[in-house]
Amino acid sequence: MRKKSHISLAKYIVKDMEVPVMTDHRKAFYLGSILPDCKPSFLTQRHEFEGTFEMVKERICDLSLDAELILRNARAFMRRLGEIIHYIADYFTFPHNMIYEGGFKEHCVYEKELKLRLVEYVRSGEAFRTRIDVRKFETPEAVCSFIRSAHAEYLKIEHGVKEDCEFIVRVCHQVVQAILNLVNRAMGIEMTKRLCLA
Repeated sequence: MRKKSHISLAKYIVKDMEVPVMTDHRKAFYLGSILPDCKPSFLTQRHEFEGTFEMVKERICDLSLDAELILRNARAFMRRLGEIIHYIADYFTFPHNMIYEGGFKEHCVYEKELKLRLVEYVRSGEAFRTRIDVRKFETPEAVCSFIRSAHAEYLKIEHGVKEDCEFIVRVCHQVVQAILNLVNRAMGIEMTKRLCLA
């Protein structure tokens, strides 16, 4: 995904969730959502499920259990959460998958179309209309298992920009909610919020 797509997604999640810590540190979340594309490793490490999921899994586990960080440095917590969402969004972007057969030019054209459609998808209310209750996860490992299952399901469907928008928003929204729930549970607080998930 392009940086503007990642920021559109991050803005949608912050606005839709209405969680004070996210609203207060939204710029850190936005920065985190594009940071992996700004690092030199971007040129050598492709943001594909097969190449980065173990690292993302480790980050989810670390962040989900770090109630101290959100209290001590909420800005750093939100930046790290944004970075996790960046990789997950890329997992559900067709050209970032092994099954994609196009070249670099087709990849760029696809991501340009995705950028336009994703903005339209979140602004039009289409993403909001598909909301259902959030799934509850007891452990960070369960969140990672959810991502793995969603990605396996994604690989089986017909691929296009519309499907990418739906999976990207639904899975990323669910993961943000799940991580915040796990951190809040560690602090003795339970979040309740309707999310965009199928």
